[in-house]
Amino acid sequence: MKNQYYLKDKKAMIYWQDPGGQDALGFHVGGGYVPFSPVLLWCYSRQLSQDQIYAALQYGVDETRLFVFNNTQGVEVYDYILYRGLWYQITRVDTTDDYRGDMFVYAKDCPVGGVPKTAELMPYRPCSRHAG
Repeated sequence: MKNQYYLKDKKAMIYWQDPGGQDALGFHVGGGYVPFSPVLLWCYSRQLSQDQIYAALQYGVDETRLFVFNNTQGVEVYDYILYRGLWYQITRVDTTDDYRGDMFVYAKDCPVGGVPKTAELMPYRPCSRHAG
């Protein structure tokens, strides 16, 4: 059984940041955080061990949790994940060799001031960088 160690029995949502734009008069229209998908995404998730956290810190990266999603192209560093009511910021994205299998997403706990506010959450709409 392929990837039997990564049983995707949990759900999370990935959010990408929309910087906003301009209206017809040229004024800035504020952006927000848009869901990656219209529904929650199945994933495998676990907290990294202390050894893995220290190894990442040796490279100057702060990572605390691993998520494994199915083929979710378009996920980038600095996107956010909402998982069980907690926010995580993506620090690294690794794909399998063929870019069609699982996507390993490493994330860190969001800093206190870095959590998206409820007023900044926007409804789902497709984005050109996301294939899903």
